[in-house]
Amino acid sequence: MHKFANPALLLVLLAMSLVPDAGAAQPAPLTGRWRSDDVSPTGISAVFEFHGDDKLDSYTDVISEEKYRLIATDTILLESNGHEEKQELEWDNQDRARIEDEAAGKSIELARVGKISDQKNPLIGEWSTTREWNGKKYPARALIFPDGKVVWITTLRTDSGHYVIVGGNIRMEITGRPVLAGGFVLAGDRLTLPNPKGGASSFQRF
Repeated sequence: MHKFANPALLLVLLAMSLVPDAGAAQPAPLTGRWRSDDVSPTGISAVFEFHGDDKLDSYTDVISEEKYRLIATDTILLESNGHEEKQELEWDNQDRARIEDEAAGKSIELARVGKISDQKNPLIGEWSTTREWNGKKYPARALIFPDGKVVWITTLRTDSGHYVIVGGNIRMEITGRPVLAGGFVLAGDRLTLPNPKGGASSFQRF
């Protein structure tokens, strides 16, 4: 067995290997989707999605939460405002499904976003779909959780831009909107951003 001739040099090399490469890409702390705590009287929320390449998307969303229960593999009970409706769950494959309301003659088409996370419960995950709001259909997402919660995100408008972080300050430039610049605070799943009208706005990761 070969014995290293200089133990001190070995320790130095080991320490250097544990130090992150300053030139390597580091995960952006804001990467992900953030939902504003402020909701308009009509139920509209602001959502920011930060990407690791310093780009961001800004959404004007209507967000609602419901509960659901599954019966076997082909029946789903959706509960909204305390009222539970029985609907059929039809599968084309593990990445495409439909929730059919036969009585109303309506269906919700679901296309999976990303990879399946639970083979035993394929409904769990994020789905692309459409939702109706004020008589018009919009692109939407359905976030379906194993605890029986489903979050519907109906996107009324999408804008893109980019952001720069320097120390504790952020600058966000979104096409067609005033520049957002100032201090920000990130604490776990809570984010505080400067408000263009003054003060600050609070967001939650979701």
